[in-house]
Amino acid sequence: MKKKGSLSLSVNAIVILILAIVMLGLGLGFIRGMFGKVSTQLEQQVSAEPEPATPYGSSPISLSREIMVTRSGNDEILKVSVFNPSNEAWTNAVPKISCGTSLPNVIQQVNPRTVKQGEFITFAMLLTIPSASPNAHLCNLFIEGHAEYVQDLTIKIVQ
Repeated sequence: MKKKGSLSLSVNAIVILILAIVMLGLGLGFIRGMFGKVSTQLEQQVSAEPEPATPYGSSPISLSREIMVTRSGNDEILKVSVFNPSNEAWTNAVPKISCGTSLPNVIQQVNPRTVKQGEFITFAMLLTIPSASPNAHLCNLFIEGHAEYVQDLTIKIVQ
């Protein structure tokens, strides 16, 4: 006996398949929109931050602001310009902030870059301020691997 197979789907299966595709498309659109919104907000924050002064040999680190007033748990953008006065290029240079025990957990996000000898480059740092009581904290900003170049930064946490 020969059996003929047929390709047939019930109306219910077709409706479920169409709904699944529509829901997948809506979900992907929502996620894409959220990531786009976060990216746009970050770009706006970076462009709103003023450019730091041009650094030079005797003052190789300059900041867009030396006093940062913020709230506990906020994200802040800080622009840092670094001049390389040494006789060699700095590879994977990264500005770091150290506040000692007064504010130990400042989360810093910055991309490492190469600073050629006699040139300067500007970094955009994303700082996440930890939960802390309102107070002013004196911090040091330095280039990782080149701690002899230091710039003071005050982080003032308000309520």
